[in-house]
Amino acid sequence: MSTLSLRDVHLCFEGAVPAVIATASAAGVPNVTFLSRVRIVDDERVALSNQFFSKTQRNLAENPRASVLVVDPLSYLEFRLTLVYERTERRGVTFDKLKDDVEAVAAVSNMQNVFKLRAADIYRVVDIEPTNSEPRASAIAPREPRVTSPAPIGELAARLSRCPDLDAIVGNAVDGLAELLGYDHSLLLLLDESGTRLFTIASHGYPVQGVGSEVAIGEGLIGIAAERAMPVRVGNMRQVVRYGASVRRAYEETGAIEPGREIPVPGLEDAESRIAVPMLALGQLIGMVVVESHHKVAFDESDEAQLVVLASIIGNAIEADRAREATDPADAQRSPGPRVEADPANRSTHVRFFAVDGSTFLGGDYLIKGVPGRILWSLLGHYDRERRTDFTNKEVRLDPSLELPEFRDNLDSRLILLKRRLDEREAPIRIEKTGRGTFRLIVEGSVRLDAVAAPAG
Repeated sequence: MSTLSLRDVHLCFEGAVPAVIATASAAGVPNVTFLSRVRIVDDERVALSNQFFSKTQRNLAENPRASVLVVDPLSYLEFRLTLVYERTERRGVTFDKLKDDVEAVAAVSNMQNVFKLRAADIYRVVDIEPTNSEPRASAIAPREPRVTSPAPIGELAARLSRCPDLDAIVGNAVDGLAELLGYDHSLLLLLDESGTRLFTIASHGYPVQGVGSEVAIGEGLIGIAAERAMPVRVGNMRQVVRYGASVRRAYEETGAIEPGREIPVPGLEDAESRIAVPMLALGQLIGMVVVESHHKVAFDESDEAQLVVLASIIGNAIEADRAREATDPADAQRSPGPRVEADPANRSTHVRFFAVDGSTFLGGDYLIKGVPGRILWSLLGHYDRERRTDFTNKEVRLDPSLELPEFRDNLDSRLILLKRRLDEREAPIRIEKTGRGTFRLIVEGSVRLDAVAAPAG
């Protein structure tokens, strides 16, 4: 009898490597299949995801014993768990946690229409036996242990409290996650006006910033975490994708599903670990904090708890700034600045705008769409007609062509998104903040505006 405990092999239950379950009928006929997730329930029990297991269920009805093979994702040590089936749960805390785990696997592998948890099967662990004694080095070395302490969290909170505006908040948030807490690759996404999509407002550690990229609520790892307003963590992305692909092939061969489209998620192409944490304020979803790593099982429960606290701090700082923006008397109508004459010797920028969805192109290259695109088109219209360069948030907010909602218009975040996108593209058109509630449009050379009308209904 092994002296190993479940806590001794806890990394095996991070979902990084799919487990394998073996059962046998009363006549001794075996059945072996993969498991999406195995989760520790307590010191003596585990919960197994019950999704496709018709043969497994028939075997357990005749013979309630099973063996499960789990693998440590860093050392590749294998352990065989001898289990005795106790019960099945279709609701409750254990079921909900396992459902979150399965939905994370489904989101990463684009199998939401197949990976549906039917139940959580609870087993008592009789024995834990190592099946190999020589660990293999992982292809990617594990990261250095991250020190968790309240000090860096306090420092980041202090930095955010000194930020004068939303642009500074989002910039300090992603920079602080890297500098103070060691999360070198991070994304900050905000909820849009419709409440159906998230858009990237800031990022850190990527060759391309990805500002303006969008994720639909409920799609992918980030969208699932946003929809459930709960953290979602995956520790071996590539393995999960391979597992999902193998399940997909099996179902497609039977005609059970059609090949689904891939869901693009901004981030590292070779990310092994990802955790998405919702930013909440007053019970409402503000956006998402997402961190990634090249390392397997890079984030554990302590990272999740720490990021929940940080996401709350960042979310409340953003919400406080929005409330201040809405009531700040400094955001008042100002007289337009002096006319600025274009220098004909400089280059001309062709700007195309599609009214149907606000898509805006500089030259032949796509820039942005939606509200930010409409904002830029409106500003360029004023510049072209009046040579105006100085604007206030208030006058922009009152522009009916932007189609802003009456409640929570998110104008500040859209202006920042537009500013960062123009900067990222090194465009000849830029936005420069001149004070609270005021900004300046900077145009190098001249612009040629070309509007493509929406098709007649």
